[in-house]
Amino acid sequence: MSQALESKLRPGTLYLGLAALLAAVWFATLASRPLFNPDEGRYAEIPREMLGGGDWVIPHLNGLDYIEKPPLQYWATATMYRLFGLSELAARLYSALTALGTVALVGLLGTRLGGRESGWRAAAVASGMVMMVALSQVVTLDMSLTFYMTASMTGFVLAQTDAERGSRWMLMAWIGAALGVLTKGLVATAIPVAVLLIYSLCARDFTPWRRLKLAWGLPLFLCLTVPWHWLASLRRDDFLQFFFVHEHFKRYLTPVADRQESWWFFGMVFLIGSVPWTVPALRVLAGGWRRRTPGQVFQPEFFLWIWVVFVCLFFSFSDSKLMPYILPAMPALAVLIAVRPIGTLKRDFLVTAILTVLVGAVLGAASFYAPNLVPASPAQPYFLLLAKPLREVAALLIVSGAFVWAQGARDVTRAGIFLGVGWCLAVLVLIRSAALLAPIYSGLDLARALPVESRDAPLFTVRTYDQTLPFYLRRTVTLVGYRGELDYGLHRSPGGAIADVEEFLKVWGALSRAYAVMDKRTFNDFEERGVPMRKVGENVAHVMVARQ
Repeated sequence: MSQALESKLRPGTLYLGLAALLAAVWFATLASRPLFNPDEGRYAEIPREMLGGGDWVIPHLNGLDYIEKPPLQYWATATMYRLFGLSELAARLYSALTALGTVALVGLLGTRLGGRESGWRAAAVASGMVMMVALSQVVTLDMSLTFYMTASMTGFVLAQTDAERGSRWMLMAWIGAALGVLTKGLVATAIPVAVLLIYSLCARDFTPWRRLKLAWGLPLFLCLTVPWHWLASLRRDDFLQFFFVHEHFKRYLTPVADRQESWWFFGMVFLIGSVPWTVPALRVLAGGWRRRTPGQVFQPEFFLWIWVVFVCLFFSFSDSKLMPYILPAMPALAVLIAVRPIGTLKRDFLVTAILTVLVGAVLGAASFYAPNLVPASPAQPYFLLLAKPLREVAALLIVSGAFVWAQGARDVTRAGIFLGVGWCLAVLVLIRSAALLAPIYSGLDLARALPVESRDAPLFTVRTYDQTLPFYLRRTVTLVGYRGELDYGLHRSPGGAIADVEEFLKVWGALSRAYAVMDKRTFNDFEERGVPMRKVGENVAHVMVARQ
């Protein structure tokens, strides 16, 4: 390749071409597998019921009130259904779009803070981060929350560094904060306010508070966030107590959500989620606090460092912990990595390339010894099917890592982009292959087992609730001996469930045509008791039976 052609490809065409490739694979992967339990089924079904039932104020799950979270993502996904029809692609499209929007914001912020090369590196780091890629492909609220919080963070930081267009950037910050609240609640404002307060105290710089544009920003924020909360409180007299007290404060301060983990849990998640950039990420964490200068000059890198650390610590102190909670820390981390000194980045990216090759080699070797590595269980045959995709993942990692390693990471921007592309494609290949695990995690096979002519027959779920089943059947089911997260809705509509198995068996015995889904232990128990039923379908965990 001539030097002239290479110089043209390097800054523009090559990077844009790779970005287009990633975007194409990014969207193509969305429809490659069924919805998985529990989150994907839940967050795909709520907008389906919203669209079908016409209630856009009070979300419903399985026909019951479900007000644990605000409705913005449900509104957006319902709109996707209206535009593209009910499908896995339409259900996941909003998450994928907000993920790409987050990568674009990271690139924008990196460019503003460190120049065009830093912007490319920041976008590459974000798009190759394991946690970012994985959560961009699933139906969950954390990706869209991260997009809006990143928009708020980016708008605020640029408002401090771009005096000429400060008002425009603060407009983005306020709108981002408001839409974040409408996505997942008060956390979208609690974190930015706390980070700003900590920054002001540590940097002894309170000038950013004067640039918040509170005179119009706060009214705008309230105009966007208050109407839904007000309407919901008018519709449900206990809304404010349940939504704010139970779902915000009790969930954070007590084990009411049954999601307890060790205090170091998010440290482990950070190490895994920041792969392949774990080495530069640890360097950022270790040294970010030193990057301060005296005086009343806003220090964006110090602010972003506080953002990353605070997000991780904030959720570490909670009694409710799930891995995606610290996702809002990752965009700021990507920017901080991208703007590190070139010499430091060259060393870190070279180490990252070597580790990438080693990871690829280990995964490739593991794919040949899978039968000895996967414990025997009913799910083992399905996990063994991942051997071939693992070899594809290994090849992608080895090729991208070896390319950067061979060049010694001389061009750090190119090194970061090739590593980011390699890891992004590798994770997308692995996510695509998750279709092989559908019988373990999805109710699609159970839905297919229900005869088309019986779709309107009574359908019960006994001692369990497959979150994907209502979406695939396009209907709700009758719960038996199960409450879980539907407890609030069942308190308001007790008739939405049968309280226990004995009552169910009486109802079952009186019906001439009905179907039920249950776990295999319950199925065996019913067989021993001589319950009249006939197996019509099953997956790894559950059985569907028909009334004989």
